[in-house]
Amino acid sequence: MTTVYRAGMQATQKGDAFTPQSDAKIRLRLEVYDALAAQRNVKRVVAQARLHGIGRQHMFDIRAGRHLPSLPLAMRMANDLGTTVDALFEKVAEVPA
Repeated sequence: MTTVYRAGMQATQKGDAFTPQSDAKIRLRLEVYDALAAQRNVKRVVAQARLHGIGRQHMFDIRAGRHLPSLPLAMRMANDLGTTVDALFEKVAEVPA
């Protein structure tokens, strides 16, 4: 295994990457998000992206479930809409193939 050195950190093995412990997937609750955004008169995806300080393609990807926002972004989205992260996002169990 290759040893990786990081500034100010101890050496770690390359294979020590984080792996999620569950197969659950997180996704944006579109109906909740759209209702809260509409209350603020922000209906277009481009305007929603601007509200949260991200690019429009990033917002399209979050809405489509192709991208999961980072925790700081999820918290900012919830704060911008006056709600909680739990209200905006839901855990969806993966169906085994």
